[in-house]
Amino acid sequence: MVGYSKPDGTWLAVWNHWSGETQQLGRWIIREMKRRSGDFAAFCSRYVDGCPEGWSSLAEGKRCEEPVGFLFGEFDGIVARCHESRNPLCYDSHYLYLLHPPKRRLYVFEVKDEVMRPFGMITFDEQGTPTPRALPKVEE
Repeated sequence: MVGYSKPDGTWLAVWNHWSGETQQLGRWIIREMKRRSGDFAAFCSRYVDGCPEGWSSLAEGKRCEEPVGFLFGEFDGIVARCHESRNPLCYDSHYLYLLHPPKRRLYVFEVKDEVMRPFGMITFDEQGTPTPRALPKVEE
């Protein structure tokens, strides 16, 4: 899932079906944020709000043929949780890539049916330069 935090303590995301590992989708998100000069609003508008059906492959620009709809949960600035009762597809995904505009961060969570703590984090400066430059690799 790829999404963003909202001021009300929730997150909104869309499905990404293929190549969701940090070495692939994570790397693509970092490059895209750099290309967009760290413009969180433009990224979220295009890739989350602008694609409620979800992505077959976000990195390749391929939308899902059968709409998935938005996925959502809670986020307190550190930990996240899925809303299982209204969003069972959350647990079909492996990772949540969550952009947090107030701190200019990208958090990565392994999706679980419990409170999720990020295992990776990138902070973007005003020009979109990431620190650190890569997310941790995931062993599958």
